[in-house]
Amino acid sequence: MKAVTLEEALRGIYIDFEGGGSVRRALLGVLWLDDTNEFVFRQYLLDEDLWPLGEERSGDNESVWEPADLTETLKELRQLAEAENRLVFAYSEHEQKMIEEHLQEGELLDWWWQEENLVNARIVAKRWKTLKHPGRRFDPQEGKTSEWHSLENYLNLIGYEVPPEHGSGVVATAIALVRNELINTDGGPLSDEAEFAWEQLAMHNFHDCCGMRELMIICGREKSRV
Repeated sequence: MKAVTLEEALRGIYIDFEGGGSVRRALLGVLWLDDTNEFVFRQYLLDEDLWPLGEERSGDNESVWEPADLTETLKELRQLAEAENRLVFAYSEHEQKMIEEHLQEGELLDWWWQEENLVNARIVAKRWKTLKHPGRRFDPQEGKTSEWHSLENYLNLIGYEVPPEHGSGVVATAIALVRNELINTDGGPLSDEAEFAWEQLAMHNFHDCCGMRELMIICGREKSRV
């Protein structure tokens, strides 16, 4: 799918996996605007060593960090998408590969592999950039020569600001620190350092989802599907 409509972008379900080191799928962030125009943001804790984070939180955070099974989460997101006629968006092939690696086979995997269900937002963004910013070229990733079509580069292009402390490079360190503390303390509580690291990771994941949504809205507003 090379283009989306504004309505599809506005109603989309935006997903982003975070992982690091030996934990490839530590959590799954999910963001959407519900039919009452309220944003819903969930971070499903997929690694069992992180589950105490969901159990010890209270108040506003209680509904954000949820211990979860990935298969059941994928089923629930599919049900939401089908029941409310929504597309699911992920920034690149990474999320699809993470889903395939987990499910391996079956009808649920087949659904998640269909581009009319799971949209590769990077493909949409690249087409939009070619049409609307033909003279703009992203710097290549270190050691490479081709343009680096990273989400960070596109967010900079559209003026979506991510605080430096929530940018790239925080994920793997935070996961390792928090997991080790939870394991060594039999579920916490976390030290101030680990709490801060987790907040950085959580906000990084939020901005990945929210920034991707803003990017798709701009793509949908400026170019209808062809």
